[in-house]
Formats: sequence, C-alpha cells, structure tokens
Amino acid sequence: MAQIVFSSVGQVIGQQALPQGLTLLGRQLSGAAIGKSLGSLAGHAVGAYFAPAQEGPRVKSLPVMEAREGAGLPSVYGRMRVGGQVIWAARFKETKTTRRASSKGGPKLTEYDYSVSFAVGLGEGVILGVRRAWANGEAFDLSGVVHRVYRGDETQLPDPLIEMIEGGGNAPAYRGTAYIVFEDLPLDTFGNRLPQLSFEVGRVPPGGSEPGLGDVVTGVNIIPASGEFVYATEIVREQAFPGHERALNAWSGEARADFLVSLNQLESALPNVSRAALTVGWFGTSIEAGACEIHPGVETRERVTVPYAWEVAGVTRGNAYVISRDEDGQPNYGGTPADRCVIGAIQEMNAWGLSVTLSPFLFMDTPGFPWRGRIGVAADGTAAARSEIENFVNGANGFRNFILHHAQLAADAGGVEAFLIGSEMVGLSRVRDAAGAFPFVEGLVSLAAEVKAILPGAEVSYGADWTEYGAYAPGDGTGDVLFPLDALWASASVDFVGVDWYPPLGDWRDGNDHLDAQAGYMAADDPAYLASQIAGGEAFDWYYADQAARDAQDRTPIIDTAHGEHFVFRQKDIAGWAGAYHHERPGGVREATPTGWVPGAKPVRLTEIGFAAVDKGGNAPNVFVDPKSSESALPPYSSGARDEVFQRRALAAVLPYWETSPLVEAAYVWAWDGRPFPAWPLKEEVWSDGGNWARGHWLNGRSGLAPLADVVSDICARGGVDAVDVSGLDGIVEGYGLDGVHSVRAALEPLRAAYGFECVERGGALVFRMAGEGGVLDVAAGALVEGGLKKTRALLDKAPARLRLTHVDLEADYQPGMAEARIDGGDPRLVQDVALPLALGASRAEAVAAALLESAASGESATCAVSLSALALEPGDGLRVEGGQVWRVTDVVDRGSVRALTCREEIAAMPRVRAGEAGSAPPPAPVFGGVDLVVMDAPSLPEFGEGVGPLVAAWADPWPGEVVVSAGLAEDALSEAVRLDRPAVIGRLVEACGAGPVGRWGRANALSVYCPGGEFASLPEALVFSGGNAALLETVAGWECVQFEQADLIAPDTWRLTGLLRGQRGSLSGEAAIGARLVILDAAVARASLHGEAYGAELVWRTATDDTPQTAMFEDRAGLPWPVAHLRVRAGQLSWTRRGADVPQSWAMPEAENAGRFAVEFDMGSGFGAQSVVETPFADWVEGAMAARVAEIGQDGRTGYWAVI
Repeated sequence: MAQIVFSSVGQVIGQQALPQGLTLLGRQLSGAAIGKSLGSLAGHAVGAYFAPAQEGPRVKSLPVMEAREGAGLPSVYGRMRVGGQVIWAARFKETKTTRRASSKGGPKLTEYDYSVSFAVGLGEGVILGVRRAWANGEAFDLSGVVHRVYRGDETQLPDPLIEMIEGGGNAPAYRGTAYIVFEDLPLDTFGNRLPQLSFEVGRVPPGGSEPGLGDVVTGVNIIPASGEFVYATEIVREQAFPGHERALNAWSGEARADFLVSLNQLESALPNVSRAALTVGWFGTSIEAGACEIHPGVETRERVTVPYAWEVAGVTRGNAYVISRDEDGQPNYGGTPADRCVIGAIQEMNAWGLSVTLSPFLFMDTPGFPWRGRIGVAADGTAAARSEIENFVNGANGFRNFILHHAQLAADAGGVEAFLIGSEMVGLSRVRDAAGAFPFVEGLVSLAAEVKAILPGAEVSYGADWTEYGAYAPGDGTGDVLFPLDALWASASVDFVGVDWYPPLGDWRDGNDHLDAQAGYMAADDPAYLASQIAGGEAFDWYYADQAARDAQDRTPIIDTAHGEHFVFRQKDIAGWAGAYHHERPGGVREATPTGWVPGAKPVRLTEIGFAAVDKGGNAPNVFVDPKSSESALPPYSSGARDEVFQRRALAAVLPYWETSPLVEAAYVWAWDGRPFPAWPLKEEVWSDGGNWARGHWLNGRSGLAPLADVVSDICARGGVDAVDVSGLDGIVEGYGLDGVHSVRAALEPLRAAYGFECVERGGALVFRMAGEGGVLDVAAGALVEGGLKKTRALLDKAPARLRLTHVDLEADYQPGMAEARIDGGDPRLVQDVALPLALGASRAEAVAAALLESAASGESATCAVSLSALALEPGDGLRVEGGQVWRVTDVVDRGSVRALTCREEIAAMPRVRAGEAGSAPPPAPVFGGVDLVVMDAPSLPEFGEGVGPLVAAWADPWPGEVVVSAGLAEDALSEAVRLDRPAVIGRLVEACGAGPVGRWGRANALSVYCPGGEFASLPEALVFSGGNAALLETVAGWECVQFEQADLIAPDTWRLTGLLRGQRGSLSGEAAIGARLVILDAAVARASLHGEAYGAELVWRTATDDTPQTAMFEDRAGLPWPVAHLRVRAGQLSWTRRGADVPQSWAMPEAENAGRFAVEFDMGSGFGAQSVVETPFADWVEGAMAARVAEIGQDGRTGYWAVI
C-alpha cells in the first residue's frame, strides 16, 4: 500500500532508506519501524511522524520572556515576535542623586534610580537582526538604550560586559545562539521592575538551496531622491507653534533620523553591500529642451523647521520653486533634499565604509510626470536643435548649474568615490545639429571636465540608458549607424562607462505552448532560463519588429550581414561593444577610421540594474507601476501579481554573472529606500508613494523572507530526514516559529495547510511538491476494470458552512488574528476552527481560510481499478477518465495484476505565496523638540517663593516629563536654575491691545489669545478678586499682571478674554503687540534661582532640548516699589497714596501707614527736571509746572515706577 504523504512504503523501503535507523528525541527507531509507521494525514498533509503524533506549535496570545533552566530557544523562519529567555543578568545598580528641591536655599531632595544589565536569548542563529521590540506590550525604542545584538554565528565572541563582570574565560560566547545584551537598562519607566520584553526577529534557514538578496547584492542606489529632509542625519522638526513641533524624519519608531535607521537596515539585510549611489533630485519644468528650467523644489513655502531651515544652492524656502500638487492638494513629489542633508548623508555613508557615488537625478514636474529621457527638441538635425540644447545646458537654471552644484556638495562633504553627470537623457544625447554633431554630448564632455576639476579624486561618468550607451540607427531612411556617446566615453575626464542596465530578461507567457516553455524551461524565474537571457534572447539573438510580431512570437534574428559586427545592433551585447573598435556608417557606408573608443580602455559600471517584484518582471525590467505617472506599465503579458520570488531569482542570476566578469567592476541595484521599513511604505499619510512598493523595484523588507523549500528542508534535516527533495515547493514563508519539541509532522503540518503541498515517496526519498503538480494520466473508460469509476458524494448538510482561522496577525504586532470564510450549501450550524501559528496578513489569512473551507466541504471521492499498464500512477498524480474531471490519487493498492486506486476530486490549489506583506508600522517614538520657554522678570508674586529670581514657564507638545532650565552669563557657563515638572498654559495675542484702566474693571477691552497648549475658564467676580485667573502679559512696559473674568472659545485654540483687571500686583499696564505672550500663573510656573552676579546682566537661558538658547535680562522688578495711587493736585499741593505688597488688600484690615521716601519731578516745559526726595506723601506744586511725576524709592535705593499727572 502507498499513501499520499510520508506514505507507508513498508518495512523494505524503510530498511533501504535508513539501514541503521535513527535516534529521534532519545528513541532508537529501526528503518523498518520507520517505514512501517509512515502514516497518512487524511491524504493531504505532510504525513505521520515517525512516532506517534505530537501536538504542534500553537498560536500564543503573547510572547513572554522567561528565565527557565533548560528551556528551549525558539527557531524562527522569516520574521516572528519572540519573548526569549534571560540567559544572564547582573545585580541591580542603584544611583543616588541629591539636589535642591526648589529655589536657592530650599531643602535637599535625594532621588534613587535603578538600572540592570542582562542578556536575553532570542533563538537559534544566524538571525538577520532585531527590527522591533516591545516592553510590557508597548513599543520600545531600542535606540534609546545601550544594547548589543549578537546574531548567533559560530565566530561571535563573548560580550565584553559579561566578560568584565564574570571574569576572563568565564563568559560564554553563546555561539549558535542569537541574543541581545542590555547594559544598564534604566528601570524607572517600568516601575523599577524588569520589563517583559519581546522582539521581532528575522531569520532565514542556513544553507538555503538558492542564494538570497543578502548573498548577491553588493551595491545599491539609495532613493527616493526627493524629500526635503529625507537624507538628514539628525532629526528635523517642523515648528507649528513655539513648543509645538513634529519630527519630519523620525517615523521608524526610533528617536533618531530615518536615514540612519535605513542605513542600519541596509547593513543588516544586505551585509555584502560596499557601494551605494545617493540620488538627489531637482525638477524639470518642460519636456521641451528650449523651455525647460531645472530647479530645486519645496513642498510648501509655509513651513518653519528647526534646527535648520531648508536651503539648496542659496535658494531659501521663501523663493524656491513650489512642486505641483494633486487633486487633493498634496505635492506630487517630495521636495529637493536640503544641501545640509546631502552633505551629512555623504559624510555618514563614508563613515560607514561605503564607496559613495553621487547621482544627481532629474524629475519631470510636468503633466503626466514623464521620464527625463522624454526631453527633446522641436526638430533634429537643425541649427535650432543646437540652440535649444545650449539653452537647456547653459541657461541660468540649466543642466550645467544643476550638475556643478552637486559636484560642489560632494567636495564640501569631503569627497565621493564616483560622480555621475546625469543619466538616461536619451532624448537629447541623440539629437544632431545642422552639421550632424551631437551638441548635448559635447556639453557632457565639457561638463565632465568641469566636474573633474572640482572632484579630482572621484571617478566621473554618465549613466546611459541601456538603449543609449552604444550604436544609434536613426531609422530615418539614411542608413546611418552612429555612436553618439563614444566621444564622452573616450574623454580623458570620464573614468568608466556607466549603463543603466534594464534589457529584457525573458519573453515568458502563460501556459506551455509558447516558445520558451517549448524549449524546456520551467518558468519565468527558472534559473537556467534567466541565465540564458543575459547574453541571449531578445535584444541579443533576436528582436520583435512590432507588437503583432511580439504577440505571435515572430522573432527576427539580429545579424549584421554587411560587416559581421553583430554587437552594433545587439543592445544587450555590452561585452561585444566594449571589446571592439566602433566604425560609424554614415549613409550606411562603414568608415575606415574608428571612433575614439579603444576596446577595453575603461571598465563598465552598471549604474542601475534591477527587477520589479511583479509577475513576469523579466519581460521588461525597465517598467514600473505608478498610477500617477504616464510611464506606468506592467511588463508584457504580466498578470500584475506580486512576485518577490522572481525578483530574488533574477538578481541571483544576473549579479554574479556581471560581477565575476572582468568587464564590469560594479553593479548598483535599483533600489534601496532611505526611508525606514516598514514605516515606509505603510504610512501613506506621510508618503504618498507607499502603494508602489508592492510591485516595485525596492529591496527594502524583502531579504528576510524564507523560501518555503528551505524551511521544509531545514525542518526535515532537524528531524534527521536528509533524503528529501524540496525542489517542487514554491513560495515564501513570512513568519513561522518553533519554540518547543515537535515531531516533524507536527512542525510541517501548519505549513502544509497554509501552502498546500504534498509529499510522496520516490526512489527512496521523500519528494515535496505543491498540491496538484503531479502529472495527469488520461484513460479511456474501457481501461478501467472491476466496474469502472465509482463515485461517492458526502451529504452537503454534513459539510461546514463556516471556517474560523486563528493565526498570528502580521499586521497587528503579531497578536492573534482571526479570519473567517463562508460557503453556500453547508450546514450553518457546523463551524470548523483551525489554528495556524503562522504570521499572515489579513488578505492572506482570508485566502487560506477560504481554501481550507473548500477542502473541508468538498465531498466527492471515487474508487477504481486499472491494469498494471498504469503502474506510473502514484499518490498525488491525477487521473482523468474520458476527458472528464481530474481525480487526485490518495491511495494505491496493488492486487496482483490490478492496481486499486482511491481518489478525491481535485480542488483549486492553495494560492501561491510569492510576496510578503509589509506588516505593521510601529508608532513614532516621541521626539522632544525645543520648548516654548518664557523667562519673566515679573512683579512681586510671593506665592511663587520668597527667593530672588525671574519666574520661568515652559510648554511643549509632547511634554518631555521634566524640563531642566539652565542659565548663565555665557553659553558655555550654564548651571541649573530651575526644574519644571508640568507644562504651563502659554498663549500669544492674535490682536494687539492697548493699556487698560488700573484699579477697576476693563469691560471695554479684551485679549484675543491663540493657545494650542491649554484652556481657559470663566470665574465669578468674587473668585477673580480672590486672585483667580491671574496671568502675566508681555507688554512694552514689561510683564504686566492681569486677571480676567470671562473666557470664550472663538476659534480652534483661540480664546477671547474679557472682564479684565489690568496692572495688578504693582505692575504697569502697557500696550501689547500681536504675538505678545500670555502666561497663566499656576503651579506650572516656578521661580529660578540665580547668583548675585546675574542681576542686571543679560543671561543665556536654555533647556536640554533647545536648538538655540535665548537671552533675557533680570533686573528684579519684583523688588521695585509699586506705583503710587491717587496722585492729585489740590490747593497748590501735590499728594498721593503709597501702594505696595505690604499694604493690606482687605478692607477689614487696618489702613497701612502712608509714609516712605518718594522721588518727585516737575516738567516746566522742557521735560522732567531735577529730582527732589520727600518722606511725606505730599509736596508743594511748583508754579508754572506743566506736569509732575512721583515714584517711591525702595530700601535698596532703586526708584520704582513713576506715576504721572
């Protein structure tokens, strides 16, 4: 008897396959016993394990970090969230800090902080890295703590911290185990307890059957080329309001610049990359060369950024070109990266040890957003063509200015390894003037020399399109064959031939009746097929004359019958082109003298090479899907389905071919995005092009997907089964984790259920293949014996109508997810529940659930018998009687001369998984920008402490928890002045206001305040008189204490305050301009402590997160006497009433003594004159005086505020 998967092929096969048996989980099993016990799993699954079936991996509600002796470590395939095991820990560390609790002279406060160093085993190595982490279920920013990740290879050394604590020779290296070490992890955020940590780990099985991206990619192009601060190496923040800032380039979940995170991901995902080309985009305004201007562009002019503003080539945001917008009002491109970003990015890449190429990139901001290669002239071969190109190259906003500016940036950054003077300008490089010369090529030659003078140590070239670098046959009836770019390639200022290499790598069609399938190739990504297309196939051996010929596969051979120089017409034949002299053929006549190109004189660099992750992407690697662009297209005959497997295999075929060639010295794959994955492409509210990733050329997020064949092979090998053939498996595993002891069957069953494969025994080996891939035998009804085909159908009312699939939700931080499928005709009371511990996205989970339900509900089976002429039939093969439906054989029994078959109706195959999902984007890590710091030399407010110093308030969104404010006489001599533990309510006037009446309600005036950081409330008069709703207002007279009775919200974050009391607490009422600050006096305001030498000096004030400090002078206005009141003249005598903080404010208290020292001055018509000092609250009026003023003199000798009459 034979059965479909791990079939019981009997003791004889078992003895042959495993003559010595094997030891499995401590049990010695003979080969015969193994063969005898190879059971069935309902005819579909991976098959019975070699021992009784055990429970397989389960869907966990939450990965939990443990510390159990002898516990196993997880083994991850693809990417999964794991808790891990604590494998080492040091003692808790206590740190004591003592400081003053408040202002100078306040009590001392001692604080205790705790930290701990420990190591967590993550699983079996070698992992690709740790992409994300969670602490107590919340996103945890690893960039904010000191940690080290060990990938688990066999050469890793002990961690230096563990070795220091445990002693030399006592610290294990944990080779083969991936782990993470935390050094002095602060515990205050976690309540001084060790948090529950979990990690997203990526791993592909070792020794895979095919090379991965990380094995073959050695150079990349870094894009997107647009984004005002996309390449910034520090966090740049947009300031909507002082204190309210949002990071423009920190979306990864880490509190550091996105570009740095992307470089880290590049190093982890593609460890062999040593070269990178940084693309930087400006914008062309027309595809007509004579009218086209090239500008750096901004997304908007209304943006304020810190710590620096956008500037490119001396152009600031206020006068920059503004990029066009779509129908939703969003910019069609990101802005040009700021010069400071580009310089910083080059320096950072150099510091990482990358060989940097700077590649200026031209976007076309014109209708349809065409390719830059569409720029052309009105008429070729004319004097006007030269004039148009001259304007394009040398105009005030021309191509030359664009290129030379970037050359200077490269020089300012300390240099680059290579520089491109443009790329793919094919619409201009083939334009001739009236004399037949190529003016744009002449411009490139001249430009190369200018760049070489700026960058003498850099390799300089141009990135030609794959149709542009070589021969040009205009097809205008002249018979001309020319080599326009040879003058550039031969130039002494050009160091290599740059080619953007996107020729067809196939001509694949669906089905088996097209030429390439008939030639014996298996698929569009068959490695043998791909290899045959590099120096063969379309654009090498043959071409299609037109679309009709392409549809009919009517191929015309490419042969130079005149001179045998086949490379001239073979656009793919770069080796033939580079290794030969080039003889032009004007009018079809071959010239005896070649061009200036010397065979082999210069190496070739493939400045771009790549493939889209889409079905049949090799049919046209140069096309891409972008709904916004008129260039958007699918490869010919592509279904448009995502196909990352093809992308990986195509690069694995092409890159080693070229990089082992003596002709090509470097290849740069298009493309690696400088935005971090998976924040890009998932955050569509930030980046509008994220939808293009799924079927695009990007490499981000695609190196950590494990091929299904490699996963199955690894699981079998771990169970001691080496005689397996997995070449028939297709697809990738996004995420699967084993964290216990499982049988091979139990470990493979979730994969079988989700991917739909089967296993049969062939020639003593176990052969895995996708379900339905077995051959189909067509037989006539007369060939069946014993009564023919006998069908059995199960009752429909016994079939489930619903299936619920529990899985690990890839799009919800690996939490358990649920997908449901329904069918008509089943019993609605029957629900089948299936749990698969696989990381699946929502759409994938729904497809799996639907396929599983269809399989569960399929009710038709059949039996039949055939003669021994059908010996070829094995489990998994198909049988078709008289051209009818296909039956899949599940069981075979040989009875003498008859072979009895048990069959089941064929159902639709499980959808192939040839692309992974991006998963879920982490929330942005808090980025604490500058605070809105207000230093107020306020009037006397003793409720804020009796010390001497200004009042300080701050507001920020987000609030950092505590703000330490420092002050000093110089920026390098600051000391702590005050700590603020809560945000203050700080607003700004949106309307100017004049001085108000003092000592009575100001009902006619109002304050209009914009305050995004707080709210105001109305109070009754009695509470206002008791000191409520007090605030400090910034006026021309200084900080005025005001109170208000009524607060009304009149617009978002905008309030109107009425019922005012002005000039309170001895302050002067003055005019306040638009933008003047208003600070509510509450517990968020604190008094700073200053040293005596600071009084009267202009001090520097700063918080830890401020980009620039501010200056403010402290004159201790709280110590000045208050203005006198009731200033009047009666009977020739000037009198007044003293006011002050020591004067009782309650009518119930005794009247204060109206005495002190007062300064009196009179204005006799030429200004206030000589001052007299009196110690009584009156003085004689001077005859002829036009005005008088009085101020109290304080105990420190300072004159207070003047009152004038």
